Amino acid sequence: MFKFFCAFRKEWLILTRDVAGLIVLFLMPMVMVIILALVQEFGWNAISKEPKVNVLFIDEDKDSLGTLIHDGLISSRIFNLVTKIDSVKVTKDHARELIRKGEYQIGVIIPENATKTLNRKVEVLVTQFISGIMMPVNNPFLDLSVKDSVQVILYFDPAVKGTFKNAFTSTIKQYSLKIESGMIFKTFNKELRRMFPQYQAKGPEYKETVVYTEIYPSGNKAEIIPTTTQHNIPSWAIFAMFFIVIPLTSSIIKEREEGSLFRLHTLPVNYLIIFMSKVGVYVIVCFVQFLLMVLAGILILPLFGMPRLDLGGHYTALFIMTITTSLAALGYGILVGTIARTHQQAAAFGSVSVVILAALGGLWVPVYFFTDAMKKIAGFSPLNWAHKGFLDILLRGAHVQETIPEIIKLLIFFIVTIGLAGIYRKLKPPFGS
Repeated sequence: MFKFFCAFRKEWLILTRDVAGLIVLFLMPMVMVIILALVQEFGWNAISKEPKVNVLFIDEDKDSLGTLIHDGLISSRIFNLVTKIDSVKVTKDHARELIRKGEYQIGVIIPENATKTLNRKVEVLVTQFISGIMMPVNNPFLDLSVKDSVQVILYFDPAVKGTFKNAFTSTIKQYSLKIESGMIFKTFNKELRRMFPQYQAKGPEYKETVVYTEIYPSGNKAEIIPTTTQHNIPSWAIFAMFFIVIPLTSSIIKEREEGSLFRLHTLPVNYLIIFMSKVGVYVIVCFVQFLLMVLAGILILPLFGMPRLDLGGHYTALFIMTITTSLAALGYGILVGTIARTHQQAAAFGSVSVVILAALGGLWVPVYFFTDAMKKIAGFSPLNWAHKGFLDILLRGAHVQETIPEIIKLLIFFIVTIGLAGIYRKLKPPFGS
């Protein structure tokens, strides 16, 4: 134990003597979290808060269908409908040319007499239905048909992603089906009043009966709605903790190059004691990094209009997950630093591999968007285990017991990486390398 504390003190002195490097080590991850969280909040997510997507809208119908689709798109607060450009009304050909050039991404053309065509089809449908009840045999209305159909034209820029295009098409279809259902309801009432003068409909307007309510099960009685801050802080905190591989590998290689490691081994000190002393020092660094990022989510991000970070009430689970994530990151850093022969090898491989593990772990794109094969691959990323553990605690109100699988995986990863580093160093001593 005395040897460990001596090695720990040596690492601590080396770290604290470089004040500028220490400030960068703590400040840069916090700045990164703030900037990336703001970029996501006001860049990507702003589309759902105010009109951002300009849509060329040409209403040749000038009746119910065009008006209701127009009002529906505006009420979604996602689309900004453009009907005039420089005080000149947009035409179908003009819209097509603008979208072809990429100046606009979407165009909607409601054809002329669309409402009248839809009304005719609805009237025929209702007439056939009612006459089928009144005259089940030899019904002369069964042969009625309206072959014309309403063709709403949608122009899309080829650069528009398929998922967004499908979402927009679904929105248009939703409004048109709602309009058609309302027409059927009104026509039925009209025909029933004509046949039975005493009939009075209580609700002449069709209203939706199915209402969708979003609920985020959190394990608590009070509903907790996750915020972008709660998603961002753990993601970037994990990424920053694993990026400790850069200064850690630099420290290991510097010891070899300057000969201090050789002097250490003139003493009866085991490799694992040297490794664990580095772990002891840098786990404090990782914990302070995480603490600063949490403070940024609580104190700084709200100043920019973002939601305040809510840690929930499971602080013990959060503390344990932070420590185990730090250990996994440090074990990986020590393994890379032990195997790498130069600073360039360690920096290049360490940084790129962390970015790859972050991408596979769901830090850039949520894992549920992955294909089945990619989901299986993501299950091997330690950043995925840490990310899942933090999200379970912050978003789902998980206790320590519920995060045990992720904690065990991270600890095993730490033990395996430290063990491999020790075995490699015994098989290939650093002296003379």
